Amino acid sequence: MMGSIIAQSQAPMQFEKETLRPAAFNTGPDFHLLDHIAPLADLMQMPLITTEEKNFELAQTHYPQIQTILEPDLEFKLGAISEKFDILFECKYWPAHLKQLFFDLYKKKMRLVFCPHGQSDKGFEAPLLAPYSQQDVVLLYGDLLIDMLKELSLWPYISNYVLIGNYRLQFYRKYQSFQDALAEKKVFAFLDSKKPTLLYAPTWKDADQSTSFFEYGPAIFSHLPEDWNLIVKVHPLLEQRDPAHFYSVAALVDKKPGAILVSDFPFIYPLIARSSAYLGDFSSVGYDCLALNRPLFFLPTPRPGRLHSCGTILNPRNDFHLLFEPNIYQEKQKTLSMLAFGPARPAAIIREEILKTCSNRN
Repeated sequence: MMGSIIAQSQAPMQFEKETLRPAAFNTGPDFHLLDHIAPLADLMQMPLITTEEKNFELAQTHYPQIQTILEPDLEFKLGAISEKFDILFECKYWPAHLKQLFFDLYKKKMRLVFCPHGQSDKGFEAPLLAPYSQQDVVLLYGDLLIDMLKELSLWPYISNYVLIGNYRLQFYRKYQSFQDALAEKKVFAFLDSKKPTLLYAPTWKDADQSTSFFEYGPAIFSHLPEDWNLIVKVHPLLEQRDPAHFYSVAALVDKKPGAILVSDFPFIYPLIARSSAYLGDFSSVGYDCLALNRPLFFLPTPRPGRLHSCGTILNPRNDFHLLFEPNIYQEKQKTLSMLAFGPARPAAIIREEILKTCSNRN
């Protein structure tokens, strides 16, 4: 037993007879990473260990299929971790010294696997992707992410990787009835089912200054026609990094008829599935929309990315009539989706490739 387990979900665990024992981690307050690490935990048939009570409760509610363990003060339990597990997965960069620390203190050759949390066009204005070059093993969605790493001159430093495709979409389809029912209860029950729904998912204000929320949010809430529903799926770091500014803009959503602000709801695919169109900036949600072929609209930006070529730039002060135009980008969306994620592959094959790569890693 790893330390003193405070709480644990009741879902039974079925481990395959593998030599290497994997575990997924969700450390710190970043609950938005749950919709990336929990599907990976399901794919790898491994437990998910979280350090925050809120994240544990969200995981139990939204991912009851996963064995979830609440373990605060994880940094003091590296010895127990080294005894129980051989591969650790997280959707945050692993510190460069941690692998050596496991070996020096516990003579453990721990494999540390980094999984990205969403495909986007961010990372060219600031070195957001630089730590890829320092990871032990990395999981990559598809050829597009490889192309980005090549453009940033990081690819020569990455030798241990596995392509995992759109495993989150496969997870949604596996548990679609459950996720759709929860989305109905928590989101769509508060909207008019007779109206089309616009999903607005702004990213956070990162080093690339990628977010549209503060500049364009007020205009969206003011000018979107009332014959549309509006879901505002906010990135939690918008609130965490600039709470005063966030609350001043978010308060406008409450004044908008037929609008709902969604925060403590990690799922994205059940929202996309029932939305008529997507509006965004550089959020990875835009790439998530590709597989479901939703019309894509983007707010004005001086540096459009690849995804912007698959949709329409929309000025929220006078362009909402464009929402009613036919989607002429469907073929481009299919092409970019295939480049970003590749064809779907069985989870068992991906799991085998990950374990094999980690087995070969000293």
